Amino acid sequence: MGYTNVKNFNGGYPVWLKVPGQYGTVTAAYIQSELAKESKMMIVDSRPRKTGYNKGYVPTAISIPDSKFDEYSGLLPSNKKIPVIFYCGGFT
Repeated sequence: MGYTNVKNFNGGYPVWLKVPGQYGTVTAAYIQSELAKESKMMIVDSRPRKTGYNKGYVPTAISIPDSKFDEYSGLLPSNKKIPVIFYCGGFT
């Protein structure tokens, strides 16, 4: 796939979840609450644009289909303190 800047998180996902401030999943209610508070965050819809995003999306979400992630990763915030929340259509 051409990745050249790959990093490994020792301990993997279970250990990462124990790091303060990290989340594995969030609920729709959490997103709705954060949107109402106008919290700084980025929401990324990773579904295919034509069959997913264009049919409806979470308010403020940007479209970065998983197949185009490398091409559009520059849209992600450079400030690493801004939460980035990805959602898709389920198991892919």
